[in-house]
Amino acid sequence: MRGGLDARIRLTRGNLDLDVELAAGPGEVVGVLGPNGGGKTTTVLALAGMLAGSDGWVRVDGATWHEGRVRRAPDQRHVGLMLADPLLFPNLPAVENVAYGLRSRGVRRPAARRRALAELERVGLGPQAEARPRELSSGQAARVALARALATDPALLLLDEPLSALDPETRARTRSDLAARLAAYDGVTVLVTHDPLDALTLADRLVFIENGRVTQAGTPGEVLRQPRSPYVATVVGLNLYAATGDSQGHARTDSGSVLMTTDPTEGPVWMAFSPSAVSLHRREPEGSPRNTWELRISDVTLHGQTARVGLTGPIDLTAEVTMESISALGLRVGQQVWAAVKATEVRTYPR
Repeated sequence: MRGGLDARIRLTRGNLDLDVELAAGPGEVVGVLGPNGGGKTTTVLALAGMLAGSDGWVRVDGATWHEGRVRRAPDQRHVGLMLADPLLFPNLPAVENVAYGLRSRGVRRPAARRRALAELERVGLGPQAEARPRELSSGQAARVALARALATDPALLLLDEPLSALDPETRARTRSDLAARLAAYDGVTVLVTHDPLDALTLADRLVFIENGRVTQAGTPGEVLRQPRSPYVATVVGLNLYAATGDSQGHARTDSGSVLMTTDPTEGPVWMAFSPSAVSLHRREPEGSPRNTWELRISDVTLHGQTARVGLTGPIDLTAEVTMESISALGLRVGQQVWAAVKATEVRTYPR
């Protein structure tokens, strides 16, 4: 049984002051998410040894790659790396692309080729072994890159936006192939992605990095239930506010709005509710206890058969409504509407 990952990456790169801890067990996939410039790719490059950390440590599979004066060069770290661009050698067939890492480590050509063919079979590309990159689809090229990254049996697999360059249909198929291959990999995988679906379907744990710091870490279920920063809430699709709650079911946001909830929590809290819990009206609604605001529509974005409606005013929020509702209410950007959320839909939990 392989060991896991224990790392603390501390370095300064331009305006970024990075201090991130990561831990994972053997066979575990850690999804790393965060806004652009937050430190995700810098973390991956430091794990691979391509950036020198000013402090901290990297221990993988029982070996120390970096700590104090110990600092292994990239070629001395047992790492597999896959990027958004497959970076295949255009003049080599798929099998030789996959075998390249093995050959560079001194494995003789027949043995390297046998292992490369086995890896291509595992990602469903055995029949394309002799195809050159120009003869492969984008999804197939991505799978060749994955096979190449895993052919050397790395202790740590680093995937930096591996599916971002694919179209939606190809991305879905390749995501499924990637999930199946990672399930059979006994090393640690660190997956950097902007796509919530990639993270939620591929990762065992999620780590959010913002401004060089980890703002939340946990299982996908834990993060979905209780996001702890506005960015995390955006990723998982919730409206989230920092507030102060009382025992009567009232919570005042840091910006001054008061919301009612049937789930009271006293003291500093996060308040969360789903965009689908927001109903839109042309006139102020009446009825059961609910939170209502008159807001302005700032944007409307289609998501399949529904639409996300951004609203600004005393409180900023996102509503998710059907296309029928958009048409029936005649909703358009710049229009004033009433938004309502039942108290039963508002969850609170300690900050």
